[in-house]
Amino acid sequence: MINEEFLQFIWKFQLYNFSNLVSSSGSSILVLNPGVQNLNSGPDFFNAQIQIGEILWFGDVEVHVKSSGWLEHKHHEDDSYDAVVLHVVYEEDVALTRGNGSKLHCLVLRDLIPDEYLTAYDTLYRSDSRIPCAYALPSLDRFFWQSYTDRLLVERLENKQIRVREMFRASNENYQECFYRLLSYTLGLKVNKIPMLRLAEQTPLRLLQKHRLNRLQLEALLFGQSGMLHRVFKDRYPQKLKVEYLFFKEKYKLHPLTSKEWKFFRLRPSSFPSLRISYLADFVYKSELLFDTLFQYKSIEEVRRFFELELSDYWQSHYVFDKKSRKSKKILGQGTIDLIMINTILPFCFFYAKQQSNEAMMMRVLDSFRAIKYENNKIVRSFKEAGVHVKSALMSQALIHLHASYCTPRNCLNCRVFNQILK
Repeated sequence: MINEEFLQFIWKFQLYNFSNLVSSSGSSILVLNPGVQNLNSGPDFFNAQIQIGEILWFGDVEVHVKSSGWLEHKHHEDDSYDAVVLHVVYEEDVALTRGNGSKLHCLVLRDLIPDEYLTAYDTLYRSDSRIPCAYALPSLDRFFWQSYTDRLLVERLENKQIRVREMFRASNENYQECFYRLLSYTLGLKVNKIPMLRLAEQTPLRLLQKHRLNRLQLEALLFGQSGMLHRVFKDRYPQKLKVEYLFFKEKYKLHPLTSKEWKFFRLRPSSFPSLRISYLADFVYKSELLFDTLFQYKSIEEVRRFFELELSDYWQSHYVFDKKSRKSKKILGQGTIDLIMINTILPFCFFYAKQQSNEAMMMRVLDSFRAIKYENNKIVRSFKEAGVHVKSALMSQALIHLHASYCTPRNCLNCRVFNQILK
């Protein structure tokens, strides 16, 4: 499939037979500099240097599938295109002149692009595979992956900064409050992340810190604000939580969520929001020294110990209120802690380091991904099955970003994997 994006890619990287180039009107063409690609409005490439006949031109380049695209897009009526020195097309279906009547030189690429490039792009563009270039991935060496995954990881972290920045602004630019909300969001997992975030917003960290040394009061505040204490209980523990909460609700003028916002159906018991709220209470209980460590981030091992979270005694033998289960020691598993590191701690530290212009801290954050085990999800398994060697979270995060930003939208032309395959 020939489109403008593909032709722009061919022109940008000069992937055509550029020996003895001739314009459609018979003038010789020598491309000294193809120009800088413009991703905004205006000509496709700025500041090109092209010799046409005996004259060396300095100007812009416009790319279309057919030359008539110039007229369809009304470039002849737009003064910003007066500096175009060469019109690059796949097919010239109409000869063109500029608005002032001068000739617009045209280069036709139809017979200049190697067949293997056309075939490779058409194969990828039309593929219905999760990874359209999977067939070629084993040919890419580890040195390519090492350099490209670093860049992909930075892109992914930059994307995550959007959510962190939104939470930072929503929390009145308070770093501690921002992190607390981000952690709550992550603890909620995919199903309950929104109500967990709303719980954090309705129950600020600064309020919980007033009761940080009393685990019962922390859980009373959080479970009360979740809306889960609205009914009559048989067990003594939720009865005590309810009494405590009713006092705090009046004292602090609190507004709880409704219990119907929480989802339990088809979740593993270990993922129930009741347990996740108790883990959040334990985080607040242990958080006194955490923020000093985060703001001076040196390594994941310094931070990890703050997230070895435990449930209160009641939840060691319950998954929901008033329904006893077999007692067991319930703590966050290593896999869950790694996910918190990947999705909360490291993105937050990267954000903080950027805010403080601390490049050394940014580099430590990036290096930390190498010390964390990779995620084992469908996307990562697909790349592994295609022959990509995955050793750490740096690689898995890079591949998740590659899949979401390049493979799924078929943004192959801006992907270095496709560029490498063509080489």
